[in-house]
Amino acid sequence: MPIVFKKEKNLKLYLNYSLIFCFVAIFVYGTYFLTGHALIWRLDGAQQHLPLLQAFRKFLVFRWQHPFSPIQQWSWKMGLGNDLYQIFAYYTIGDIFNYLVLLFPATKIVLAYQILIVLRLYCAGLAFCFFADHFDLKQPAILAGTLVYLFNAFLLYSNVAQPFFTLPFIIFPLLLLAIEKVLQGKSVISLILMFSWMLFSNFYFAYILGIGSFIFLCLRYWFNYRKRIPFWRTLGKLAYSSLASLLITAVVWLPEVLAVQNSTRSNGPFANGLKLYPLYYYIALPSQLINGGNRDFYFWSALGFASFTFFAIIFIFIKTRRYPVIVSSFILSGLFLLLPAAGASLNGFLSPSNRWTLMLCLPVALAVAITIEHLNQITPKILKIFTGCLLIYSVWLAVSYYFQNNERLFIPLIFLFLSYFLISTAVHQKIPVRLTKIIFVGSILLNVIGNAIYFEAPYNGGYSNEMLPTDGFQKLVSERYADLDHKLTGKGYRVSTISQNYYLGNGVHMYNAVPSKLNSISSYYSLQNKYLGEWANSLGINQYEANIPLAQVDDRTILNNFLGVKYLFVKKNQKNDQKIPAGYQLDRVSDQLTDANQDSKLNDQTERYVTQNAFPLIYWQNKVFTSKNYSQLSATQKEQALAAGVYSSKSYGLKSAKVTDDKKQTIDYQLISSRGNLINSQQLKKFDSAETYQLLLKPTQSLKNVELQLEVSDLKYQPLTLNQQVKLEELHQQTSANTGILSTNNQLEHYRYLRYHILQGTPDNSFKLTISSPLSSESLSQPQQDQLSFYKTVTGGVLNLGYFQKDFPQTLTLNLSKLGYYHFKLKITAVKISNNYTKQVQQIQKNRLKNLKFTTNQVSGNIKTTQAGILTSSIPYSSGWHASVDGKPVKVLKTNQAFLGLHLTTGSHQIVFKYQTPGLKLAAWLSLLGLIQLLLFLLLKSCRNLIARS
Repeated sequence: MPIVFKKEKNLKLYLNYSLIFCFVAIFVYGTYFLTGHALIWRLDGAQQHLPLLQAFRKFLVFRWQHPFSPIQQWSWKMGLGNDLYQIFAYYTIGDIFNYLVLLFPATKIVLAYQILIVLRLYCAGLAFCFFADHFDLKQPAILAGTLVYLFNAFLLYSNVAQPFFTLPFIIFPLLLLAIEKVLQGKSVISLILMFSWMLFSNFYFAYILGIGSFIFLCLRYWFNYRKRIPFWRTLGKLAYSSLASLLITAVVWLPEVLAVQNSTRSNGPFANGLKLYPLYYYIALPSQLINGGNRDFYFWSALGFASFTFFAIIFIFIKTRRYPVIVSSFILSGLFLLLPAAGASLNGFLSPSNRWTLMLCLPVALAVAITIEHLNQITPKILKIFTGCLLIYSVWLAVSYYFQNNERLFIPLIFLFLSYFLISTAVHQKIPVRLTKIIFVGSILLNVIGNAIYFEAPYNGGYSNEMLPTDGFQKLVSERYADLDHKLTGKGYRVSTISQNYYLGNGVHMYNAVPSKLNSISSYYSLQNKYLGEWANSLGINQYEANIPLAQVDDRTILNNFLGVKYLFVKKNQKNDQKIPAGYQLDRVSDQLTDANQDSKLNDQTERYVTQNAFPLIYWQNKVFTSKNYSQLSATQKEQALAAGVYSSKSYGLKSAKVTDDKKQTIDYQLISSRGNLINSQQLKKFDSAETYQLLLKPTQSLKNVELQLEVSDLKYQPLTLNQQVKLEELHQQTSANTGILSTNNQLEHYRYLRYHILQGTPDNSFKLTISSPLSSESLSQPQQDQLSFYKTVTGGVLNLGYFQKDFPQTLTLNLSKLGYYHFKLKITAVKISNNYTKQVQQIQKNRLKNLKFTTNQVSGNIKTTQAGILTSSIPYSSGWHASVDGKPVKVLKTNQAFLGLHLTTGSHQIVFKYQTPGLKLAAWLSLLGLIQLLLFLLLKSCRNLIARS
């Protein structure tokens, strides 16, 4: 199909599109506002995108007011501290819409955030209209395609949840037009601009769109241009455009690439270990095509187009010779959707996420536009093909309904058969072509509106339930600590909450605590320091996630102290509200909100705890753990080692540090099932879903002032087959039925269990091991492989069951979530928080770096030592850190596996740590070089044009 570059502008098309967009937007966004919701998703929106937009606005305003001051590259507010520039490069710098926040006052940033969500989607529609207008398509067809392009399940979700995911929908069609220009022998300037925008927007988007544009280039060249254009000359233009764009945008993408390589995301198994997707994925995939109200994005195969799309795709396949590029893209997409390896490869060789389907929206929407344009070409023969395909599709949906019972298909099915009826009518009745097209556009319009309302309405689990209330974000920021954060002074300390405790309502858990004047140890970003991840795993922190590496460090006393957590905020009457680490004393409580029914267990109140045992941010140690000694320590001992000395790969001749012998802290136990049998944890078979286990503790002495920690290691799980699972479930049901001889329906039970396990992906390697004490229930969870970015391989960890001043428990409860074969080793440790530990902390506090001063990208202070040692810290290590002692550069060390440090000689010293984003300086020079060469290229081209005209 030819692409024609016109000089005239089709203003009427854009006016009509604007009117239709405003009409549909009333329903798409009005559903949220009508039900009292803001366009702020409770997870990424409230905890990443909106807070970062606020910070970015402050950054831009400061740059405008102080253009010659140093650029802030490090932030102390992002968890333990993080590279601000890298975070901005991933989330905000490349989104050109974010710069429009400068048009809004700081007090209206929440409004600006929501307006920009709508504006991005509107511009995505403009981009498609501009793209489609280069084809031989009239207005009704283009508008129909635009509705499909914009209002599908992918964008209904992501344009609100992760607003910057709308950018590829704007860039991709313009990028393909720029490639087409080069193929037609026109200027490369458009391609340089589009490549630059693609690279500038976000490296992840650039990766996906780069692959998509390369596939388009290959297909377009093969089917349309291989015998018509000079190969090497065209290749040279494309290569120059790519190189120029890479140079121009290096200042953004190069630091971002380095951040990805040094992040926790780079350590996951390829495709989450999957060779094929679970059975439920393949069963549901056909229905995903038209299920626009669906929120079950299995492996992010988010399609959900208007139902007419089904017939449009068939029509394009029938006309394969005329539309080979579109057909080839559909075939490739179909193959990619079937294989986890394809999804993982298009997701940076990580998890099998099919977010690349954002590119599929373009050929699908174009197919709809083409079909609408050529309705008069649908013959009775083609209608028969439609009928047969519809029959097969309907049978598949009917059969799959027995597994999913998905009522969300109700609206799509109505419009699927309505589309068929309209097509049949158009074939057999002589209706004016223009009127027919308008009817079809109206049908698609009603379809996407119905899908959007069903997708969002707060009934039956609608998406608006996941949005904050209208004033929710402002309330979250101002009241998250219930006013207990006021008048807290001091430098270098941090705060935290209690694990599984600090629930703020409406599904909001505090993964991030920004914006805030306090520094929380928890952070939730896509790019996290890989050394923190390695440290967390080495110490067995069971809360570790790639995007949230520390969380509340499982409330372990020494870890909280080491990270400088001075204050803890605890929600009374919520889970783990009694699991307070040692040394934290109740300091203040908020006003109590009394339950309306006078149930004291439901009263809402926040407590603030304080400790005197928080480590300084930077301090000196004179004892070290060598690599050999440190590698022999258990996870619990590595935690205790933080107070006894410092781990460094080089000892510098310092004294060796020691920790308590593990044997002195270990408690013997017996593992007994609820059936009364003695169990071997290394050969545990769980065949009864109701069976639980007890750990009978056998301490050799009376224990008090101890933290009870269970170290689980060598953890393995072998699931039962699907058939075994179902049979055991049925057997359990039959033996437990006690309500009469007619209480069991074997056929129904078989179907119920079979359906459940198919939808759960059985057999799969996920499980949860939970151990409970009087103070806490803690778990090690192996996620399912469909958890994508949150997938990890769990082989062990440490479970902190609380600090017991007295009343040490005699038993603990162990529960295993699934049937199957388990193998694990347990070591139960009583970590004594004694006076000796308090003395260690007090000595560390005396050895702190004094007179701490924080300036842009820098922290400094002074210290006096009586002997050589290592200056260590709880500042995350990065190659971007540089240090000087008394004005002289010194080598920066990575201490305690993940933190900033340096070797220090005897005497009084002035210490300065400075930070510079890795690769930023080189990237800035490359970008300057790229801009210079582009200006020279444009100048040379202008001169050639002048000479040619003269």
